[in-house]
Amino acid sequence: MKRIETIVPQSDKFKVIGVLEELGLHFTHYDTRGKGKNPPATVELHRGTGTMTEEFNENATILTVVADSMADKVVEKILNSTYGGEGIVFVHEVKDAIDIKSKKRGDSVL
Repeated sequence: MKRIETIVPQSDKFKVIGVLEELGLHFTHYDTRGKGKNPPATVELHRGTGTMTEEFNENATILTVVADSMADKVVEKILNSTYGGEGIVFVHEVKDAIDIKSKKRGDSVL
């Protein structure tokens, strides 16, 4: 199994979610903030009389776990949906998964 973790700007969140829904996958997403290669946004204050630079970038982190055979397809679709944008995709090896209710293990949990 592979855990695919995608971190994208808030503006691209629904592109990634759309891909995962199209593939019929379960996922978790949450709003995150962080510092990366790109500078944070500058915000105007007091009717344009001043500006402030945000300390962090506003991002979305979307997680899903898929069978090994699907991992490349999922990553490819995520990359195609966000092409030209910003963000990063991490692919982690998942040793085991256990369904709390049924006690099933492995790929059958997915």
